[in-house]
Amino acid sequence: MNVEPTLFVLAMLSYLAGFICHSLSASLARASLYDWGRRAVWAGALLATGGLLLRWNEAGHPPLSNMYESMVSLSTFLAWVTLLFTRSTPIPLAEAGAGVVAVLMIGIGSLFARDTRPLIPALQSYWLHLHVSIAFLGEAAFALSFVLSYLFCLRRFLEDPASPSPGFPPATATERLACTGIVFGLPGLFLLSMAGLAWRLASQPHPDRDATTLVVWVILPLAVTLAALVAAAFHFRGAVGKAIERWLPPADLLDDFTYRAIALGFPLFTVGALIFGMVWANKAWGRYWGWDPKETWALITFLVYSIYLHVRLTRGWQGTWTAVLSVLGFLVTMFTLFGVNLLLSGLHSYATF
Repeated sequence: MNVEPTLFVLAMLSYLAGFICHSLSASLARASLYDWGRRAVWAGALLATGGLLLRWNEAGHPPLSNMYESMVSLSTFLAWVTLLFTRSTPIPLAEAGAGVVAVLMIGIGSLFARDTRPLIPALQSYWLHLHVSIAFLGEAAFALSFVLSYLFCLRRFLEDPASPSPGFPPATATERLACTGIVFGLPGLFLLSMAGLAWRLASQPHPDRDATTLVVWVILPLAVTLAALVAAAFHFRGAVGKAIERWLPPADLLDDFTYRAIALGFPLFTVGALIFGMVWANKAWGRYWGWDPKETWALITFLVYSIYLHVRLTRGWQGTWTAVLSVLGFLVTMFTLFGVNLLLSGLHSYATF
């Protein structure tokens, strides 16, 4: 009974080991460290996949039916998508960032009830496999595009205006402001979200949920780290700016891979979340669309990434503003997956727990 959670703990440790190796590889330019980092991520992805298969076997249905299962499944898909995208083009810091996101997903998911339960009648369908799994593959690609876009904004924030990234003009004042907001605003937004989650968990005690753990092991360390990074970034900005060529991938590579990740995730999400979701809704509830909160926010997610692809392909946009759209799209994606279940009630409320 304890094998499955142990596998996910080991997967988290493997992702963290990969993060350390990839970060050192980027800063020290050591190819051997990068190779060890990839091995660690491979090990984590295999361990997490083993945990999902064990849970599937124990529950008798795919691990896609509640918040805990959703988060650990999405983190595993993210690990595999990252390994796929970087199989021929190493991007150490992007891989390190994806590992951090995967760890956070598992950690947050573990705050929710982890017991296996029989599926409610509405979920007892093979459409569960198709609808949720394909949508999660698309969302994993969106998560990778988010990491790449964050690194792009970080690079634009750190670079010397007199020496802009190759392929891009010097950032305007508005672009620099947008990049600064993303670099520092997103960690702050995450802290606020975790504080709200801690309050929610504290107000609804449950033996498998502990708000104290979230505060002590996530919120406080992240707050201290964020404060230190903000101070260091502004104090050493000039020195850091001179080293970004070694630390961060080229801006054009980050921009191109962001587009590739979204180009992969968009059709997967469209088919899985919207088309298959509508077919399943008709079979389960007798209608294709009902403006349920989850359906509405899935449509909003679709529209945000549609706008990204439209301005990228027909308007020729690239760089800061498409990175901002990518970040916005992922925030909407996470609200669709996570926020709707906790804050809004509807036909998908069975996923709140």
